Amino acid sequence: MAVIIDAKEQDKFDWKLFLITFFLGWLGIDKFYVGGGKAWKYFLFKLGFTFILLGVIWNIIDLIMIIRKKYQLDAREYFY
Repeated sequence: MAVIIDAKEQDKFDWKLFLITFFLGWLGIDKFYVGGGKAWKYFLFKLGFTFILLGVIWNIIDLIMIIRKKYQLDAREYFY
């Protein structure tokens, strides 16, 4: 899901997304913030991974991608 953003928007750091991911990302709330109502499957997937402790790693990767301004709703897109 690629979203086209103009140059001014791309230069801004999204503090809300960073803080939501830092504090509530392990629950998958960051996926709802970015994707709205259609992000329920990413939310459930991330929440399920949290129970086997892989969600913590996923959350760290999400935080790194937010800092790099390359955050994606679907984590599989990080590796393409």
